Amino acid sequence: MKITLPKIPEQQKIIFEQATKEAIVTLKKNLKAPSFPGQTEIDENKYSRAHLLRENEGWKAPNEDIVSAYFRHFQSLFPEYDTDKKLANLLGLSSDRRVREYKSGARKMPYGIWRKFLVITGKAPQDIIEVKGFIA
Repeated sequence: MKITLPKIPEQQKIIFEQATKEAIVTLKKNLKAPSFPGQTEIDENKYSRAHLLRENEGWKAPNEDIVSAYFRHFQSLFPEYDTDKKLANLLGLSSDRRVREYKSGARKMPYGIWRKFLVITGKAPQDIIEVKGFIA
């Protein structure tokens, strides 16, 4: 018996197409996510809003007060992420220590992790990047 498989570039396009279809389903599902009131722990008007911008728009790392308030508020709304370890896993961090460092200001929040958190909480849209071509 002989099984003919498509060449690697064609296999990659098939995988890409399937992943794109799954992403479209997720994006549509995201539009139906429930709405919650914002955090009330701190007065956000006392802080810069640059943490809500994209990198090329003048993004600045959020103040630790913002990080702490946002994280605690999120954890109160979603009990499945009620520990720093669970939140770290959600954000793709290797350790809950990082979450604590971001909350305390011992480390500045990196753009990618913060942006992911903003997307998860509906505070920022997901970036969709145009594919210019499939290069083998």
